[in-house]
Amino acid sequence: MTGEVLNISPIIVWTVALGQLLTFALTIWNLMASGNRANTKRLDDHAKQIDDQALRLQSLEQTQKTMPTKDDMHGISLGLEGMKGEMKAMRAEMEGSREIMVRLEAIVGRHENHLLKG
Repeated sequence: MTGEVLNISPIIVWTVALGQLLTFALTIWNLMASGNRANTKRLDDHAKQIDDQALRLQSLEQTQKTMPTKDDMHGISLGLEGMKGEMKAMRAEMEGSREIMVRLEAIVGRHENHLLKG
């Protein structure tokens, strides 16, 4: 055997160069992926907002379904008109009763005066 020296310096140079390339590639990857993470977070926020809006819309639709319709309001209006007519009739009857009470008070007053004065 001859005393040849194994020269590994080219392998070391290639290993260092590959390490540097790998570090550079990972740095580029992280820079590009950071935008992706930010976009993913924004998309998640938007999805939550859309879900919230869907719940609000569903609540409004449910509220609208329970509100009175045009026909219901028309029925209420007709009922109120009927009550207004009945109130007029009651007012007329009450006016007649008031007149009777005025006459009765006058009669009772004359009787009291007659009894008190003898």
